[in-house]
Amino acid sequence: MCITLFFCSCNKEPEEEIQVEPTPTPTSSISFNSDVLTIFNTYCNGSYCHGGGADGKYFDTHANVILVPSSTLLGAINHTTGYESMPKSQPKLRQGEIDTITTWINEGRLDN
Repeated sequence: MCITLFFCSCNKEPEEEIQVEPTPTPTSSISFNSDVLTIFNTYCNGSYCHGGGADGKYFDTHANVILVPSSTLLGAINHTTGYESMPKSQPKLRQGEIDTITTWINEGRLDN
């Protein structure tokens, strides 16, 4: 008599752990006070321009700057047709300066 035995082993592989990366807290890479205000002080806040309240707009504080709609500010610094160019009667800002202001706007126009 011949008995054949089959040995089955149920070997459950350990489930692979799925590691979830925490969602990073958004941080602004552009500072209004250090980056944006510096540009406005260089090009816009002279007594002949917005430092003197040209067009009723001031660019000397965050509270004043955010009164200007983003589209108006972007249209002006990009010299877009239909917007009054800033700086007035001057060449456009350097692209890096335009990018800094654009990024600040896209990051939520923070007072930082």
